[in-house]
Amino acid sequence: MLLNDVALMEHRVTLVGALGGLLAHAGRRLEPAYLMGVTGHAFRLTLDLVISPSAPHELNFHDVFPLWERLGAWFKRVAARPADPGYADVRAEVIGRVARAVEGGRPAIVYDLLASEEYGLVVGVDGERWACLTPAAPATPQWMDVAEWPPASHAAFTRAEVITLLDISPDFDRQAAEVASLRFAVDHFWAPPSRDMWLQQGRQAYQFWRTTLATTGLPLHGPDPGRGHSYNLGVLHAARTDAAAYLAELAGRYPEAEPLGRAAEAYRRVAEALGDAVSLLPYPGEGLAERRGEVAACLERALAAETQGIEAIERAQRALR
Repeated sequence: MLLNDVALMEHRVTLVGALGGLLAHAGRRLEPAYLMGVTGHAFRLTLDLVISPSAPHELNFHDVFPLWERLGAWFKRVAARPADPGYADVRAEVIGRVARAVEGGRPAIVYDLLASEEYGLVVGVDGERWACLTPAAPATPQWMDVAEWPPASHAAFTRAEVITLLDISPDFDRQAAEVASLRFAVDHFWAPPSRDMWLQQGRQAYQFWRTTLATTGLPLHGPDPGRGHSYNLGVLHAARTDAAAYLAELAGRYPEAEPLGRAAEAYRRVAEALGDAVSLLPYPGEGLAERRGEVAACLERALAAETQGIEAIERAQRALR
């Protein structure tokens, strides 16, 4: 079985790209910047201690789904890593859920299809094969053998993961969703250090990243550290570009929340600073050791501007209560 008229929403944040494609197929087509903003992903920053390319995908879905569900849609996620107890059983459950979703007429969000290290959509099932949409081929299904998923060579970071759409309402309360996204932006930015110290978020992640690069005596972890730093810069730049556009849209919709305009301007400065960093260190990040100080300075500018943006959002929230 193969679903027609399905395409990923093309975006550097591939989870949101897959979500956008899934929602559009269900009849809820949202612009990329708006979807990034209203789901909170435009305001996220998550880093691990080695600043790996997989860091943006290390999400706590307990704080992801409440914002997604504000769109009047409800989801189910099942996931396990190869080293987890009971992994084989969970993988079998994931494969079954993918098949049932497609047979029911809905694509399924799946991680690491065709060894992409990204999120994509399964849009077809034929026995032990899946038809997949990935960022490399967002509208043209490519078939793969399920036995090859997830790739054994990715065992250190991959997982068997599926997110399915359970139900969707005819419409949703836009103001409630937008106010919740602003509250999330503030909470995420000021999040305290994580207990296990492996993952950091928001302001803590910015400070850790800047310090790692600015302190030349600190090692750059891994055999290819430029790849992780440049990938995260590209993802963050795309997210903050969308944050600026989303806040500008809200500023026009809620003139009583005048600080939203200043927040949008602050996030435009964040995106500009991050764009400079991306220009210094384009993917795959060759020359990181020589440019680490310049990239750290860009992150310093981005953090200063984002702090101003968050403070403006905090003031705007009071006007929207």
